[in-house]
Amino acid sequence: MKKLILLLLFIFPIISFAQDKKTYFVHLSSDPMINPSAAMMSIHAANEALKQGHKVIYFAAGDGVRILIKDVINNLHTVTPHGGGFGKISQMAKKKLLEFSNNGGVIHVSEGSINTYGINQNNYSEHLIDVKNIYWSYPKELIQESSKSDIVFSY
Repeated sequence: MKKLILLLLFIFPIISFAQDKKTYFVHLSSDPMINPSAAMMSIHAANEALKQGHKVIYFAAGDGVRILIKDVINNLHTVTPHGGGFGKISQMAKKKLLEFSNNGGVIHVSEGSINTYGINQNNYSEHLIDVKNIYWSYPKELIQESSKSDIVFSY
């Protein structure tokens, strides 16, 4: 009987923890070169939620799509004093976004927004960092994905 009680005491917290998993929707619409703190917080929040075992959708729209552009993410350090103005912040943001993508995080990019920067499905590999499985999306997907989420962050 004692073994059964110990087993239940061990299993119950695991079951409770598993039930706490959520779906997060992280939306970046701020221009990373104007509001680098918003861009960095969106990346950190998405990556941390994924590390904690949650399902996470990162949706870049409006000027926020620029975070995926190589020249932008590699130069975040030039527009923020965070990290002492050196390349460390840029490297960290890029590393965390790639880590997010490589570890199963879902990335949606507003196709209409990124087109305004001359980037499309035919040439994106020349301009964007090497994230996996970009979902080319529009407001329809923005509404669908955010409404399915338990928690929404918008930066």
